[in-house]
Amino acid sequence: MFFVTKLVPSVLGMFLALTASALAAEPTVTLTHLRGGVYVVEDSFFSAENGAVYIGEDHVTVIGATWTPQTAELLAGEIAEVTDLPITEVIDTNYHPDRAGGNGYFARIGASIVSTRLTHDLIASDWDKVVAWMIDNGLGTYPVLPAVLPDTVHDGDFDLQDGSVQAFYLGPSHTPDGIFVWFPDENVLYGNCILKQRLGNLAFADLAEYPSTLKKLKALNLPIETIIAGHYAPLHGPELVDQYLELLERASNR
Repeated sequence: MFFVTKLVPSVLGMFLALTASALAAEPTVTLTHLRGGVYVVEDSFFSAENGAVYIGEDHVTVIGATWTPQTAELLAGEIAEVTDLPITEVIDTNYHPDRAGGNGYFARIGASIVSTRLTHDLIASDWDKVVAWMIDNGLGTYPVLPAVLPDTVHDGDFDLQDGSVQAFYLGPSHTPDGIFVWFPDENVLYGNCILKQRLGNLAFADLAEYPSTLKKLKALNLPIETIIAGHYAPLHGPELVDQYLELLERASNR
């Protein structure tokens, strides 16, 4: 199902301002160690986004495929600077280009593209629509890329790296399909596009279900020490969940 809500003008302005800011500087993809096996990815191409990388005992897992095959290759180069281990799997954390646009590169190097069934099906049905929307709404330099579908598809939650990477779905939010990724050894949560310090783009959000999804996250009582946000500043404490709930409540009262 394809959820669309009308963009509040101030939100659209914020989204376009972020894009202009990102384009003003030379774009980069950087990799920074957080703790344990967890690294933070900051991709400043198009509209800045944050991902994650987990370096395990014998292979590397990328969380979020980045924007394009070119940005994915830049990330692979950053990973090669810190480990000789192969990238064997990439998680598409939702169906949007900032999370799945790099699939083509990772598929070419032999990595498995992993997702939920919902994300796989949305890439298959709506990829061209969302790429066109991105281009029409401020990302005019984004290339018209063909969809590259995940090849490892889970009907529900899934674990990788012998349980050190745990992906789970709690309901519609920023997109119908967005998942969280939990790193239990490090007490780090990757919040995907679902959690960030500002409302951001709500054009594909299910605003009725978004708060319920975040309340389900809170009810899990995960011992979160750090949240990696999907956009804006990457690192936050567990209070980010309540902060985003407050932003959603304010938006609903306008």
